[in-house]
Amino acid sequence: MPKRRNKEKPTSIALVVNQNEIFYRLRMPWISLLRENGYEVFAVVASGAWNDPIEAGGAKYVEWKLSRSGRNPFAEVGSVVGLSRIFRRIKPDIVQNFHTKPNIYAPLAAKLAGVPITVSTVTGLGYTFVDRPGPGGKIARWLNLGMYRFSNRLADEVAFQNPDDMELLKARGGLAQNKGRLIPGGSGVDVTEYHPGTRKSAESMQLRRSLGIPESAFVALFVGRLQLDKGLVEFVEAAQIIRRKQKRRDIVFVMVGAPDPGNKRSLPDSTLAQWKAEGDVVITGRREDVPELMAMANTITTPTFYREGLPRTLLEAAATGLPLIGTDMPGVREAITDGVNGILIPARDSAALARAVEELADDPGMCERYGDASLERAKNEFDHRRVVGEYLKMYEELWKRA
Repeated sequence: MPKRRNKEKPTSIALVVNQNEIFYRLRMPWISLLRENGYEVFAVVASGAWNDPIEAGGAKYVEWKLSRSGRNPFAEVGSVVGLSRIFRRIKPDIVQNFHTKPNIYAPLAAKLAGVPITVSTVTGLGYTFVDRPGPGGKIARWLNLGMYRFSNRLADEVAFQNPDDMELLKARGGLAQNKGRLIPGGSGVDVTEYHPGTRKSAESMQLRRSLGIPESAFVALFVGRLQLDKGLVEFVEAAQIIRRKQKRRDIVFVMVGAPDPGNKRSLPDSTLAQWKAEGDVVITGRREDVPELMAMANTITTPTFYREGLPRTLLEAAATGLPLIGTDMPGVREAITDGVNGILIPARDSAALARAVEELADDPGMCERYGDASLERAKNEFDHRRVVGEYLKMYEELWKRA
């Protein structure tokens, strides 16, 4: 089968993701823009509660049977074979895959199916590549590097959301020196969906009252999946430092999200119940009104020690015009310039997080400057139209070379 079909430009693309909800949260704006540019879009992802909304958003949903955390070699081979059969059936011009397992499996499946172009997108290297003592971490990194080396050789291009991940894979042999492309802005964000400058609106005040938060309180917000490597313990400890040691009631920590049972580092239910009983943090559970929650907050905190590509919550908070607080980690520092639009803190340092929150709470002028700078970056760097536009240029460039 010839690699390139008899077309001047590609007209169909399969977006391959490992989790149903993550596809819906991050890829729906992409579908709209891809369709605007003449692409037929296939959503290749495990089945879940978001199948119908994905199709309603303009993609053709295709189920891929995949275990996110499974390690049974027969099942994993079956996932690759099943993905290759999907590609043979739908015949996309381009396959673009996101997250670790799709990045490892999809290039091989696409090669077996004769797909003309494959693009892998590294949305972070995860917990495996966080330096940890002991043989377990070293073995996991060695295995992952070997798999990345193989799959990245098969992909036509490998895109990265931050330079640290690209340089690490190149330095350790997981990526050829002549391959790899940095596309800033992460997955992008639709800046029109967020509400900067509305913290004192009637809607924001009502939302605060519904959560039991005083209208004048300084709100430090966490939004995300409740997994331990997102820095949840540090977030709660920072709240305890301020509430118990500093005796301050004018600062409120709010945690938005739910445990992720498919992830082995998900927050245990017993710990979540304990935190709720202690009452140092307002814990909302899963919410669908994140733009409104950000609009009523004063800052967003991302105390992660997980290697993320570029955390979406920081993009959303920037689009809301918030000052940002985050750990000095790959991906996080792509969104936060310390002293310009936020504060960078050491990883796993709850005292530093508490100090950063207090510093912002006690300096409204700093909050305003940082928030304005965040909003400017969101408009100029993080807008999803700019990000997807860079990928569209890449697709056509790769097509001409194929």
